[in-house]
Amino acid sequence: MSLHHGLHQPAARPLRAESNEAVGDDTGNTLEDAARDERDYARERLRRELRRDPTEEEVSDWLRKHTEGY
Repeated sequence: MSLHHGLHQPAARPLRAESNEAVGDDTGNTLEDAARDERDYARERLRRELRRDPTEEEVSDWLRKHTEGY
């Protein structure tokens, strides 16, 4: 057994040529999906807090304030 073969290192999964999704990753989530989901979450949260539909500026401001540390 070779000591250079890292047993604790996860195997890299190859990427599909037409996307950035790893082969075998059937979640279907893209970066755009994640961004849309975050905006939808923020919009719903603000809608409950404000008791009205928030503006796009309010949604963007809420997201900025809650993701500054990332």
